[in-house]
Amino acid sequence: MDKVIRLNQLFIYPVKSLKGIELDESVVTEKGLLHDRHWMIVNPKGMFITQRQFPQMALLSTHINNDYLVIANQQSGQSIEVPLVPTKPLPKCEATVWKNKCQVLQECDDVGRWLTEQLKTPWPVRLVRMAEGFTRQVDQSEKFGVGDHFVETQFADGFPFLIANQASLDELNRHLEMPVPMNRFRPNMVIEGLEPFEEHRIKSLVNESIRFDLRYPCERCIVTTVDQKLGTKHPLQEPLKTLIKLNPMPNNNNAAAFAENATVVIKNNHPLKRGEQFYFT
Repeated sequence: MDKVIRLNQLFIYPVKSLKGIELDESVVTEKGLLHDRHWMIVNPKGMFITQRQFPQMALLSTHINNDYLVIANQQSGQSIEVPLVPTKPLPKCEATVWKNKCQVLQECDDVGRWLTEQLKTPWPVRLVRMAEGFTRQVDQSEKFGVGDHFVETQFADGFPFLIANQASLDELNRHLEMPVPMNRFRPNMVIEGLEPFEEHRIKSLVNESIRFDLRYPCERCIVTTVDQKLGTKHPLQEPLKTLIKLNPMPNNNNAAAFAENATVVIKNNHPLKRGEQFYFT
């Protein structure tokens, strides 16, 4: 009998590198889950910033209601609202995420001032969203090996979905003095039913509604060392150092892999739900 894989947890991260939201269900698009990485914070030159440089970004939570994105500081108790649909035209500008220059809309100055104050950055920051009609295409040809391969996504690092395996986290934690939660790895989907790190050896997760194609292991960075409750980095760079030894990237023993980058083929428009079952190929 084929092994059944269960979707155990489902997350979106409306603002790149801020705290995510756990959901019971979500709308799936080819560019990612609805509202996932729809906004990002940029420096005065328009370059994106993340917890790599500012681990205190982990302290800002996000929430979405019918009308607003709400960003809150769990330490100060302060919050600010950003309309999901702009109430007036937003200024257009350019922002950069990795190698991609994107056409974006800048949220109002009050949001930028609030974020600068909460994050205590050395210069003013701004919150931007992707401009309507602009499509970000990420060149992933090096990972696919043959031909030209471009992936469409919002402000995610390189792929629209990140799928993690609960058994892999359990195995990692068996090698750590202080276990870490899944939020260190910021996945969209957490699955159960596979052996540890078996996600790197399968091609797809499939059911009657949708197919997720697992494209390439996710190379992990220093963000995995950030305590998402405290907004501070581990002094010994754990769990990254242990993960490098336990599960290195293909052809690079000095880098760690955890979870799989994925794309999607949508068979119908049913929402993706926690508890949903898949078979793998």
